[in-house]
Amino acid sequence: MKRREEEDKKAALVAYAEQLGEEEKSADRQNAAKKNKQKRTAKTVMLSVVTALSVGAIAGLSVALAYSENMNRLRAEYMYEMEGVYTRHYYDLADSADELDVNLGKLAAADTAAAQQDILYDIWGAANLAGVSLSAFRGGEEGVMQASKFVGQTGDYAHYLAKRLESGEPLSPEELQKLGKLREMTRVLKSALESTRSGVREGRPFLGDGGMLAEFTGAFDSFVDPEVNYPQMIYDGPFSDALEHRECKALNGLAEIDPDEGARLLAEYIPEAKSVEYRGETNSDILTYNYSVTTEDGVGFAQLAKQGGMLVAYNMNAEQSAVAEVDPELPAAARRFAENAGFGDLAVVWCASAQGVTYVNLTPVKDGALLYPDLIKVKLDESSGRVTGLDAMHYVFNHTDRTLPSPVLTAEEAAEKVPLPTVGGGRLALIPMDETREVLTYEFECESDGTYFVYIDAATGEEVNILYVVNDVDRGALLM
Repeated sequence: MKRREEEDKKAALVAYAEQLGEEEKSADRQNAAKKNKQKRTAKTVMLSVVTALSVGAIAGLSVALAYSENMNRLRAEYMYEMEGVYTRHYYDLADSADELDVNLGKLAAADTAAAQQDILYDIWGAANLAGVSLSAFRGGEEGVMQASKFVGQTGDYAHYLAKRLESGEPLSPEELQKLGKLREMTRVLKSALESTRSGVREGRPFLGDGGMLAEFTGAFDSFVDPEVNYPQMIYDGPFSDALEHRECKALNGLAEIDPDEGARLLAEYIPEAKSVEYRGETNSDILTYNYSVTTEDGVGFAQLAKQGGMLVAYNMNAEQSAVAEVDPELPAAARRFAENAGFGDLAVVWCASAQGVTYVNLTPVKDGALLYPDLIKVKLDESSGRVTGLDAMHYVFNHTDRTLPSPVLTAEEAAEKVPLPTVGGGRLALIPMDETREVLTYEFECESDGTYFVYIDAATGEEVNILYVVNDVDRGALLM
């Protein structure tokens, strides 16, 4: 009996091993096992286990493949969204660096405490904006972190000095020397940006194979060079983000839309769109739906505000080439595009051309006054005449139903307050003075070793702002 039991155990083990082998031999073993009830039961159990494991493996593989496909889709959408974020912040950072450089240079020509104070507040604002843009690229890179520290301290030092000048005493020679050193460091910042400008202009991506994100962040390594120093600063307030938690005035009272409604609206806003695809949403200062838009120029990126479906941003990286003569109708085309996108009646306030692209700035008009806080920027491809970009961030944050004061001065009376030779007459313009204050002014274009725009308070006749036009070989004329 004991011998028989051992033989049965041995037979069961052999049957199990053979079951995991070739299928034909398994079938033969099953037929032979019918002669022994105990062995047949054992083999049936084993076959069930193997079958269950196989089905489970196939199901697991199917789930893994589906998960992999979903993750790849989400990764592609995330990278597409981040490309738009990086590109926007790059250009914002370049603009802020230019503004820092120009305003730090202006201090050398300002000899009163009031004039110096106004410029210092401009430096403070530009530094805060630069910090916002740099924060998009921070990921532990020491150079970017030190550059962020530099613009933060520059802003805080400018704010500290502006507050101190309320006593009426102008900047000391030592303070001017420190500010001069800060301008030298600002040029280091501009140099870091310059190293990747050609790549951005050519449409190279920041992410993916051949992406230039590492190259871009590496350009800030000069900020950790021990030989590159900027003066120590003492200031009385913490570093603050001027744009954080801002109210989107233009969206107040508007109903929230869904992604499908947004896609339909976007197809109306961009008539040349061949297709519009939803790519997710962004929860930032403005809550937006993100879309890819396909036109004759390729695939672009667009954002709509979830509240109201307002077009916030649109960018198409089309190939551009300079033309012999720019079409004078491009500003009108920019205005038609923006008005079709729902921004109402707009006026052209600025136009510049560079590298085959025309840039047009538009503003709404109220009681004959240009509303500069609500600025909308549009870019067009000069070879095709099509709009390839729009930025309505200022409009979204600032546009509201205003009641403007009546001007006390006439344009002729205001012109007498302008210290430079004017070109043409003045026009009413509401301009932003800081995050919370707007002033009704007369705007005058002036020529004196360059082009200036001077703004005279329409109520007091005080000169409240002056912008200098800087010609840039890559981006045309810029107002500073």
